[in-house]
Amino acid sequence: MRVLFLVLLASAAFAQQTSVSYSTDLNGRRREEGVSTMSVNGNATTMTNLTRTVDGRLVPWESVEERVVSDDANGRVVERIVRRYSQDGRPSPPEKQQVQEVKNADGTVSSTTTTYQGDLNGSYRVAARVISEESKSGSTKNTVTTVERPTVNGSFEVVEKRQRTADDNTAQETVLRPDPQGHLRESARSTTESREANGERTENTANYEVGYDGKLVLHSQSVARIRKNADGSETKEVDLYRRLPGRADPSATPALEERQVIEQNRSGNQLTETVYVQRPSINDPKRLGAATKLQERTCTGENCK
Repeated sequence: MRVLFLVLLASAAFAQQTSVSYSTDLNGRRREEGVSTMSVNGNATTMTNLTRTVDGRLVPWESVEERVVSDDANGRVVERIVRRYSQDGRPSPPEKQQVQEVKNADGTVSSTTTTYQGDLNGSYRVAARVISEESKSGSTKNTVTTVERPTVNGSFEVVEKRQRTADDNTAQETVLRPDPQGHLRESARSTTESREANGERTENTANYEVGYDGKLVLHSQSVARIRKNADGSETKEVDLYRRLPGRADPSATPALEERQVIEQNRSGNQLTETVYVQRPSINDPKRLGAATKLQERTCTGENCK
């Protein structure tokens, strides 16, 4: 199982961070799955992710080199080179991203990210463009993200649009994609409601997808209960619900599929995160079984999260 941890640090002269992920097999044995490293040197950030192969070798599967080209009161320009690798560590042609950020008068940031795909000859072609426009009204932040891909005649066509509205306690995101006639139609929606009481924050997220009749139906839901620890880390309990496939009544409440308990412990500049999981058994699908350790992550460095 590949686990990706990309944590960007604040601007610093030099900083380094290493994250090691482990999985636990059915016999309770811990196995190192991958290693992620990140270093920040001035305006350059380098991130490398390695995974363990079936024969036990540690090989790269992705690396990212990021450089801040310019940064001023009006915005900034960032360039990234993304390199991905095959399962045996062989590199694929690189991908180049250019991010242009503009600071808006209301304090929000709008951006345009253009992705160029490299080929075996060292040339690049435009593969996608993502335009994110932010605005703010009081405590409400609105974001419209448009994903475009080039056409055969050199223009761009919209393949997805996301509209997100969020304030301190609620958030809603709507996903629109073109239908066979090219008209944008709502294909998914997610809503999140947050509340805090007695030192615990609860986040209830509902995900809707298009059903067989073309209408949005509740597909899955998560309820997270989050508590801050004295050392600044978090303990999170997440209940995951999913609608059972083939159920005749699409409006039926999704069934509890899994409960995750994510515990963090901090010691100095090291953060350890352990994930435990409970799932119902086939014989008793309405009752969660005993908790088992699923995975563990150890992060060493400043600002580990």
